[in-house]
Amino acid sequence: MTTATEKEERGWQQILRENMMSPVDICRICGLADEELAKITALYPVKINRNLNNSSEAVMKQFLPSLFELNNTGEDDPLAEVKYEKVSGIIHRYPNRVLFLVTNICASYCRFCTRRRLVGKQAGLNDRKIAAGIKYIADHEEIDEVILSGGDPLILSDVKLKNILTALRAIPHIGPIRVSTRTPVALPERITGALIEMLQQFHPLYLITQINHPDELTAKSDAAIAGLVVHGISVLNQSVLLKGVNDQCEIMLRLVKKLIERRVRPYYLHQMDPARGTLHFRVPVKKGKEIITYLRENIGGYAVPYYVFDDPQQKAKTLLYP
Repeated sequence: MTTATEKEERGWQQILRENMMSPVDICRICGLADEELAKITALYPVKINRNLNNSSEAVMKQFLPSLFELNNTGEDDPLAEVKYEKVSGIIHRYPNRVLFLVTNICASYCRFCTRRRLVGKQAGLNDRKIAAGIKYIADHEEIDEVILSGGDPLILSDVKLKNILTALRAIPHIGPIRVSTRTPVALPERITGALIEMLQQFHPLYLITQINHPDELTAKSDAAIAGLVVHGISVLNQSVLLKGVNDQCEIMLRLVKKLIERRVRPYYLHQMDPARGTLHFRVPVKKGKEIITYLRENIGGYAVPYYVFDDPQQKAKTLLYP
């Protein structure tokens, strides 16, 4: 007999498999010819949840492919992660913490993704490589924090995610665990009761969302976020500054107000990483500073994110504006 938990898990997995926009629909919306879309997808896979189809232009712009992506400017690995990869999936750049890339799959693929060289092109780490990553962390006592990322870690099944978290929590020198995810807005059905109950077992644990525009906060995403925060899971948000999406002072103010209302802390505003084929989304630093100044003048300091640039040559994020 199928349990309610199993039904929940099958439900979001079915959406992930079956509720994706077709190439025909994507071409119709974008005004692309079939061969143009084929050129883009040959370089960077395209995947858009049909639920996003009724979203605003600013939301859709984050997911719809563009011929600008064929521009060869930018870098394949803008954060030099290959340089800092110690074993498969373990990026050890900062002294006390590691990035653990546990999958290359997401609910939908953002067109400005830093790891677009990897995302959607393979499933990610098998059990053997996951075990090797956990061993690396266990063997390095200077590591006291782990950030699960990818891809999107919440695309993993509850069982696989629980196995990873259990192994990490068993390491005595590991404190906070962060889980980076877009699912509260890209696939809110993933935030099931069973997932929330499981995550509660691994505190201190923080969920790091990426919500870039106030229109991404819908009734479904609100329910997903409420389920997390009501059950004691802290949610922080890291937005990416994107041209034509959130590079206006008023839009960013609306976003941080909505986040605070939902008990989500606006943590970072990222200057977008210069990944290849994404530079049409880049916003001048001057504009980013203008937005932060506006926020500081119009909302309490607790709601103003840090404006940061991720410089692979540094051992800490570069603060562009306090």
